[in-house]
Amino acid sequence: MENKVWYLRQNRLFASVADGAVSASEHIFKTCLFPKRALVFDQGDPTRLVYLIKRGKVRLTRLTADGKEVTVAVLGAGDLFGEETLFDDAPRLTHAVCIEESLLCTARAEDLFGLLSTDPTLALNVAKILSDRLLDASATMEDLAYAKVPDRIMHLFARLASEHGVVHEEGTLIDVRLTHADIASLVGSTRETVSLEMSNLAKGGRIVYDGKSIVLPHEPADANARDNDRSGDSVSHR
Repeated sequence: MENKVWYLRQNRLFASVADGAVSASEHIFKTCLFPKRALVFDQGDPTRLVYLIKRGKVRLTRLTADGKEVTVAVLGAGDLFGEETLFDDAPRLTHAVCIEESLLCTARAEDLFGLLSTDPTLALNVAKILSDRLLDASATMEDLAYAKVPDRIMHLFARLASEHGVVHEEGTLIDVRLTHADIASLVGSTRETVSLEMSNLAKGGRIVYDGKSIVLPHEPADANARDNDRSGDSVSHR
């Protein structure tokens, strides 16, 4: 049996929260297993539930006015989503789909809001999560406005590597499977353009394929040496 309290402690929502408070909160959460490709909730869904990811990966998407699906975020173990229902009873603006089999904790928004109102650390954690989402959205908007497609792709991979990366002999393996269409929706491009640029990035050694997974290679040692040399030169000329 998987320990619900242990998983709650690993979630960002309960960061720095006293153990006793986590145990006292356990009763408002229910554990649900979702198969791969399962729809957790749909855009326009009025259900007021908040989700904590125990294990697995969840993709949040949104349909534009012209019917185009845009990926908003890719989330993994320790993340929280659906938090907008804590403060608003309006229908949801996103879809949530499991990229792989996912074990989730669910809580009614009104129950979780009750916890936030009595524990300032929990309330601060939610504020941090919302702030990080806003920063990610701002960075994505800046990329869309100014960066070329290859740079957008590499910025995306760097972010995914920091959130879902695992150690690999050649660098950092991104432990989430995304199609070229998924990547295109994340970087504001087309599948055809992403396929071409991914091929160019692989040829240039900026990414490495391990089966269907992407690896961000280690920075070459000679690049580090050049950086150190430039640093030393700048000091010697002062």
